Amino acid sequence: MASPSVLLSEVQFQCCICQDVFSEPVSIPCGHSFCFTCITSLWDDSPAISCPKCQTVFEGRPELCENSFAKEMSEQIRARRWNGVTSAPGKPVRCDVCVGKQTKALKSCLVCLTSYCESHLEPHLRVATLKIHKLIEPVATLENRMCKKHQRLMELFCRSDQRSVCVLCTETDHRCHDTVPVERESQERKAQMKRIEADVEQMIKDRLQKVEEVKLSVELSKENSKRDIEESVEVFSALFRTLERSQAELVETIRRKQTAAEQRAERLISELELEVTELQRRRSEMEQLLHTEDHLHVVQRFPALSSPPSVKPCSDIVVHSHTCLGALRRAVANIEQQLQSVMTKLSIREHDKMQQYADDLHLDPRTANPWLVLSEDGKQVQDGDVEQSLADLPERFDTAPCVLALRGFTTGRHYWEVDVGDKTAWDLGVARESVNRKGLVTLSPEDGYWTVCLRRNSEYRACAGQAELLSLPQRPQVVGVFLDHEDGMVSFFDAEAKSHIYSFTRFRFTEAMFPFFNPDMSESGGNKSPLIIRPVSEIYGDRDLDDITI
Repeated sequence: MASPSVLLSEVQFQCCICQDVFSEPVSIPCGHSFCFTCITSLWDDSPAISCPKCQTVFEGRPELCENSFAKEMSEQIRARRWNGVTSAPGKPVRCDVCVGKQTKALKSCLVCLTSYCESHLEPHLRVATLKIHKLIEPVATLENRMCKKHQRLMELFCRSDQRSVCVLCTETDHRCHDTVPVERESQERKAQMKRIEADVEQMIKDRLQKVEEVKLSVELSKENSKRDIEESVEVFSALFRTLERSQAELVETIRRKQTAAEQRAERLISELELEVTELQRRRSEMEQLLHTEDHLHVVQRFPALSSPPSVKPCSDIVVHSHTCLGALRRAVANIEQQLQSVMTKLSIREHDKMQQYADDLHLDPRTANPWLVLSEDGKQVQDGDVEQSLADLPERFDTAPCVLALRGFTTGRHYWEVDVGDKTAWDLGVARESVNRKGLVTLSPEDGYWTVCLRRNSEYRACAGQAELLSLPQRPQVVGVFLDHEDGMVSFFDAEAKSHIYSFTRFRFTEAMFPFFNPDMSESGGNKSPLIIRPVSEIYGDRDLDDITI
């Protein structure tokens, strides 16, 4: 017995006229489907045109629409039948001649439409008229090989309608169609399958090779991560040691200055105490003279007492509370200088590593604004001063003077360099494939652009949600752009100085990302020079990585 799922499928895709699985199923306006031959034959023999299932009557013969879904499912059911799938799993095909206990069939005859065991097959191997019959491996449901309309063996294949037919079909419904023997079509299909099999085999090999590459990549990634962790620990440990050393030196300096201040204060206090003692003695003598009656003694002592005492004026003694903010500032400035040195070395190493992902880019003329001129090799773009008459393609920027690269990236890491020279304005970066290329272009990640730009010869900005003004130590002549599709990062470098300019990070790229270029328009003869994509051969160079030391 067939499984419930198979029975359900056959019932759902069974013609109510012939009570068999659909053959060339078509739908009529009421929504019901029938075999093309069944419904047309029924209507040919009936004066009224109606649906055999719901009895809906139509005025005139309605248009028949091919039911592609029912056709596909019916072909799958028929294929299962031909391969004996409708029998119980593992149950062999039985001999149709045996009475009582049926024996396993050895062959099926396509002429007799009967399956035979070894003993009943003997006449087909002996009798001359039977030896010409076509024998195949035993299959169930041989009746499916008969034409329902003509009750003839379907020995031909109609290429026009892509279905098996009998000889009489070629004289009626399939007249003038391209028909060939089933054996010939089978051989051609087998040849096609061999080619497909070879392609599939190659695809399997490619994917197995890719699996090994991915595994190797994972191992390399582990090694790189381990090395990066070790290097980061080393760098931060060195920074921590520098901070601790600077802190210890600053604390020692503060303590030394505090000790010196305390010693100075002690000397001042001792001197002041001595002066206080001397002043107190003089004051005591003056009090005695004020109360004495010895006028001659008063006159004689007065000159000594009236002269200024030999003490420093208190106003000359200035004592400030001790502060070491200057020393702290100098210590922090020294640390900042060392950090900047580390940042420079790290930036150089980062840039050198990114160069290994260099790509050979070419500009896509289909995307170029009509005012732009591209070089023949697709490596340069500049303002042409004159609008060209070009087809308004969906890919083309029609207002903004922009152009994209010929190839976008849906995965991986990619790096390229652009010679900006002495231009006074430009935009560089990446753009989503789906960006709006008509009308005004807004450069921001929200609108599908990750770019940096130059304006008015000296204003460098990162085109984020709000343009961020960048402070660059020098004017870059060559700008490097790095895209990490999986990591959602776009970084920009001064390629000659190997210094980092800006990075967009933590984005999620879900579509192809295309290198983006805007040479901007010429300004009174200025900004005329082109943006030039550097060849990969010029990007690769000596990328030996120096150890970071502090």
